[in-house]
Amino acid sequence: MTRSRSHIAVVALAVVALAMTSACAQRGAAPAAAGTSGACADAQGVTDTTIRIGSTWPLTGAAAVGAAGSKAGVVAAIGEINAAGGINGRKLELVSYDDAFEAARSVANIRRLVDNDKVFAILGPSGSANLPGSYSYLQSKNIPLFGPVLPPDPNLPNVYLLSTSHTDQIRVLVDHLAASGVRKVALIGQDNDLGHAVEKGITEQAALDGVTLVAKETLDPNSPDVSSAVLNARAAGPDALISGGDNAQTALILKQVHQLGWNVPVGGDSTSGAPGSTNTVAPAGPAADGFTATGVSEFPTSTDPAVTKYRAAMATYAPDQATNSYALINYATSQVFFQVLRQMGHDVCQSGFQAAAEKISDVATGLIPPVTFGPLPGGHTGTKGAKVAQFRGGAWSFLDNDFVQPKSG
Repeated sequence: MTRSRSHIAVVALAVVALAMTSACAQRGAAPAAAGTSGACADAQGVTDTTIRIGSTWPLTGAAAVGAAGSKAGVVAAIGEINAAGGINGRKLELVSYDDAFEAARSVANIRRLVDNDKVFAILGPSGSANLPGSYSYLQSKNIPLFGPVLPPDPNLPNVYLLSTSHTDQIRVLVDHLAASGVRKVALIGQDNDLGHAVEKGITEQAALDGVTLVAKETLDPNSPDVSSAVLNARAAGPDALISGGDNAQTALILKQVHQLGWNVPVGGDSTSGAPGSTNTVAPAGPAADGFTATGVSEFPTSTDPAVTKYRAAMATYAPDQATNSYALINYATSQVFFQVLRQMGHDVCQSGFQAAAEKISDVATGLIPPVTFGPLPGGHTGTKGAKVAQFRGGAWSFLDNDFVQPKSG
């Protein structure tokens, strides 16, 4: 009688285990590999042959030019890695949506990607002002948000930044302007996290460099009307004007400054200027001559071997975006993301992503500064520093040979 009950109990446990494995398979999860703790049995978006990745980009609206590059860089990187056999036997799938640079749509897209499309992670999304609205939701779901384009650092375990922040880039720019004799600056920025971060960079660095912020004008993120802001900034008599807007608004600011005959240097960071690409300078036309911006990546036109390899991938998967600096940045971001997946081996799951990412050290893509992650606080911002670039005579050039750190007090 005792043996019979024991036998029944063993069979019952086996049936339960089989049911749990089946349920995981129906959700698209990969069963735990033999000899593991089973922590990956409930991984979302992972099967034995695929890993599903999601993203949201403003493919229409004011930031569409940069977003087209952001998507293209991820598409090219995934196409290239899949053609080489994937990562540890798994091919990557990409699901993405357009948010038109609207916060509500960005949040809705991310929820759709996680709840409906069951993605494993969000990779390289755009929208400095929009993405923070999804932070708490993504944290509750333990979904990695990898390489978002320049939102503020939230010090969350599932968020990983690869670009030097807006604030630190502007600090580098203020150092540069001060070294050239600038003592008064004016800011025209968006009324959102992007504009606020740029303002923070100016105010943090102003005291160190003997610079004064003499005017601050704000713009609605999707507004093409910059004329009154430029007029008000000019009235304050600054030595330099800093843009805290996106590519489209910065181009409009440059054109308005040019039309007024106002001979003032205009600068910005990688979001407003996209140095190395035509995102800002092409729509600005002749007004872009002399424009200065900080860069967080090499130029897409560089002859460096790593950039040449990037252009070869773009020629296959997104040739029209090869000179878009955002494409290069997200191609590089994807390479680092792939390295984290390789680090995880066969057991790819959300619960193990943080430990694998925090082991990443000095990953050199040749496209962005070497990437190192570590424990929080502060360890999930993988790169530091920026280069200052200038558009002159129809071409971009770096004024610094190396990525430089902002001056500290």
